[in-house]
Formats: sequence, C-alpha cells, structure tokens
Amino acid sequence: MRFAPSVAALLLGICAAAPTAAQPAPDANGFLRVGVARVRLADKGRIFINGALVPGGDYRTPERWVPAAELGYFVLPNLSLQVGATGPVSTTNTPAGSLAGTPNLGSDRFSIFTGTAAFHPLRGGALSPYVGGGFAWQKVWSTRDALATNLRVHDAGGPVIQGGVEARLTGRFGVFLDAKKAFYKADASGDLGAAHVTAAAKLDPLLLQAGATFRF
Repeated sequence: MRFAPSVAALLLGICAAAPTAAQPAPDANGFLRVGVARVRLADKGRIFINGALVPGGDYRTPERWVPAAELGYFVLPNLSLQVGATGPVSTTNTPAGSLAGTPNLGSDRFSIFTGTAAFHPLRGGALSPYVGGGFAWQKVWSTRDALATNLRVHDAGGPVIQGGVEARLTGRFGVFLDAKKAFYKADASGDLGAAHVTAAAKLDPLLLQAGATFRF
C-alpha cells in the first residue's frame, strides 16, 4: 500500500523523539518554600535584680507555630543562596527555677530572619537533601508589660546551621522538611516596683519547618 512508507516513517520519527521528550526538564534556579515553623527557644540565661545574680533563677517561654517562608536561587548547579523569615512570634516570659511561682513578667513579639547558603548533593532527584549555614537575626517588634513594667528585649543575631530534604512531586512543585538552629544571646530588662531586673538570655532558637516548594 502506498501509504505504508509514510506510516513507517512517522512511527520511526515518534520513536526517535520519545527518548528526548521523556528526559526531565532542567531544574529551575529559583525556588520558594512556604509552610509553618515550630519555634523553640533554649530558655537559658542569668537573671539579676539590682545588679545581683539570682542563684538558680531561670525563665520559660512557650513553643509557637507560625507561618514561615524562604526564597532562594541556585548560583551554582549544587549551591543555593536563600533568605527566610518567620511570621511574628509572641511569647510570654515566666520566671522558673528558684523564681518559680512568679507570674509572667511580660511578653515580646519577634520574627526570625535568616540568610544562608546550602549545598544540594542530589539536586534534581526524587529526594534532594541539603545542608548549609549562615546568619540569623531576631527582630523584636514590640513588648507588653505584665508583672514587670518598662519591659525591654533587645534584637539579637548570630550564626545558624541548616539542614533539610525536598521531595519532588512534579518538575515545579514539591514538599520539604527543614531544620535551622541558631546561636545567639539577647539582653532584656524591666522593673519590679523599685527593683530593676535584667537578664542575659541564651536564646539559641530551633526552627522546624514543613511545607511546599515552588520552583521558577
């Protein structure tokens, strides 16, 4: 039949093109991670009243879940740079240790910002782990007095390490788990009647985040 050569040629063309079409498209260099983060502070430090150390004095803050996002770009095939931020975190500051039973001194509202570089050894795979580090900054937006008056909590920053894994769902979308651990201290102060209270707090926040990844 006269059309047989044409059909054969068409089938050969489709077979030749199939391997190329089946190859995955190169990963986009930009990405956005959005999700929720669990923020936990180390709750360690020293408390002073009128300049005198309170032996055994401590404090506690609650863990919080807040929205978080991270925007990044691959500057090399396996190296990305990214900046991240949490939504505002509101925590109370309740005395503990030898000061247990004392009511909440006050609350502060802050966000944590990060700038990191990460190495992705298996970029493009179904599972892509990464590890990196950089700098974290805790910005205090506001404070609210409770038992203490004139409460002040200072901004703070320090190094941060990061690790996580992404699971690819499609060429553009995926899900991820991410952990960041920062290391820094902050100073705080307030008044209890005529007594002036200060604290040198070791914050060292741990951020555990999960959510969706969008590549562009």
